Amino acid sequence: MQKTDQDHAAEQAEGASLYDLVATVPHILDAGAGGNLVAHIKVGETYHQRKEGVSRQQWYLFNDFLIEPIEQTEAAQFDVSWKVPAILCYAKRNYHTKYDLRSECQHNQSEVKSDLYRTEKQSKTDATFIPLTVSEMPQAGDLVGLDAEFVKLSEEEAVLHSDGTKSTITPSQMSVARITCVRGQGPNEGFPFIDDYISTQEQVVDYLTKYSGIEPGDLDATVSSKDVTTLKSTYLKLRFLIDAGVRFVGHGRQNDFRVINLVVPKDQVIDTVHLFRLPYKRMISRKFLAWYFLGLNIQGETHDSTEDSCTALKLYRKYLELYQEGGNHYVTKVLYEVYDKGFQLNWKVPDSDMR
Repeated sequence: MQKTDQDHAAEQAEGASLYDLVATVPHILDAGAGGNLVAHIKVGETYHQRKEGVSRQQWYLFNDFLIEPIEQTEAAQFDVSWKVPAILCYAKRNYHTKYDLRSECQHNQSEVKSDLYRTEKQSKTDATFIPLTVSEMPQAGDLVGLDAEFVKLSEEEAVLHSDGTKSTITPSQMSVARITCVRGQGPNEGFPFIDDYISTQEQVVDYLTKYSGIEPGDLDATVSSKDVTTLKSTYLKLRFLIDAGVRFVGHGRQNDFRVINLVVPKDQVIDTVHLFRLPYKRMISRKFLAWYFLGLNIQGETHDSTEDSCTALKLYRKYLELYQEGGNHYVTKVLYEVYDKGFQLNWKVPDSDMR
């Protein structure tokens, strides 16, 4: 919305403030299903500058999993026969230039530290992690191997058309079930200091055990032998590590962070799936890279987040080794050899030790 001379004059008037509409939440009526809420949000220049390199503002529609750009008029127009306004949100104009909007995480750091640095005897007899010691206080730049496992809360709903194509009506809903953080340096390098199994009040329709390693009962605090905790507790620990400036090392973490609903600055994420990828080529699995570069056969019957975290750290060390040996040119040469081998084997790890 462009300023007019009248707007400028109003702003300069004593005690006057101008507000812009920045979000609307209408209720979409549906006599059969009861309807649902959607959101129209005006996304500012900071996001578009970071994502697209342009300075612009844009209205977006948020409807469940659907996000798409819309015109400003669509966000502000209502028809009470089917689209009833529920919330109108206004923001003071130019507030970002007038106020310091930088926020600090409000969690109780002493409480989070006591959780990370637990010194009392573990309540579980088969604890899968070693809490941090005081001398292991996370520092900016420290490496932390990270892996997450998920379970399925609902199945995908789709329609198969007569021409053989499929349209997804409702995608499957995933929930984080286990998060593991592994030390990337120090005398205990490779040992996890967080291995949280996250309880959920919702019904799990598929534990995805072959891929997650999660068994029925692992997320039930009354029967589980694991360290079962709440999602909030795990979030606070991860947020503490992010604020400390650690760098998370993992393989294919972008989608995981999205499902976990956690924002991590790009310069604090090292993703080995991109380090070991040639432009416009397929992504290579951690299992294949571990076999090729490390001589390891991982992910046998199921995935294990501790093993996967440690493997990602080792692959990152291997990448640094290759880079130090000959720079980007040498890394590219090695990757062409990896792709040649992958195509020969159809990207399947052989049972023998053949290379």
